[in-house]
Amino acid sequence: MPYKRISIIYNPRAGGLPGNSDKISNLKKALQTQGFVISDEQVKATTTSGDATRLARQAVESQVDVLIVCGGDGTLNEASQALIGTDTALAILPLGTANVLAKELAVPRNPKELAKLIASGQPREISVGRASKPDQSWSRYFLLMAGIGLDATIIETVNPELKKQWGLGSYVAAGLKTLAEWPLHPFSLSFNGQKHEATFAIVANAANYAAWFTIAPTSRMESNHLDVCVFNSRSRLVYLTYAFLSLFGAHTRSPQVIYEPVAELYANTSNLTPVQLDGELVGHLPMHFECVPHALRIVA
Repeated sequence: MPYKRISIIYNPRAGGLPGNSDKISNLKKALQTQGFVISDEQVKATTTSGDATRLARQAVESQVDVLIVCGGDGTLNEASQALIGTDTALAILPLGTANVLAKELAVPRNPKELAKLIASGQPREISVGRASKPDQSWSRYFLLMAGIGLDATIIETVNPELKKQWGLGSYVAAGLKTLAEWPLHPFSLSFNGQKHEATFAIVANAANYAAWFTIAPTSRMESNHLDVCVFNSRSRLVYLTYAFLSLFGAHTRSPQVIYEPVAELYANTSNLTPVQLDGELVGHLPMHFECVPHALRIVA
């Protein structure tokens, strides 16, 4: 068996759905059926922001072969901060609201199928993105995407209580509210030797975005580059059109949308434009974004 040491991290609040504890119990049984030894000490719950990073770091220091993270994209992003560049592989049991990474990698949602996949011992290496401040005072990895402007403003607007009750519906409500009230803060992007003005941009490491959209249809997580999608419309109606087209990845055909592969890019403006990474608000511009090739081992 290629993998011997396995640990589990789970977010008991992921997705706001009941039954997550049963899924963890079923996962332990499925792993034991595949010959793995899983004690209670190897299963740890997160209780607050940053716990997944701390627990993942402990797993790396204990030379765990595979860390199974049970939660949503935010929990996966947290855990990956400690796993990137190490020999510990990430496995995923999706429990979140959107589970975009699991969708992107076609990860099984059934604990039995996930246990079989881990037992097969065939990890993939994926590239990740890294966002940082120009003065290097702060940096953070992202697995899926960085969003600048509109979507980060929507995340900033989401009511936490409504998110628990409505799940994805809370983002739809926040999105409509944001489009109606959105104070445009244009910013500039520099990449591939050109400078562009934008009101919204996605720096993508994956094709899928949120629950339904395909923002970067040609993006692949194994590639050595990111993909940037730049919008510069000032019209709310045009953005609603883009939202519809992006359900099929067709927005990239618009002559008003810039879509290119990039190794790195800079986004500059005042500190009014927010930035999100993998669905979590992290700060404001200016920021630098770059691809870190083949940085994470993942069971998928």
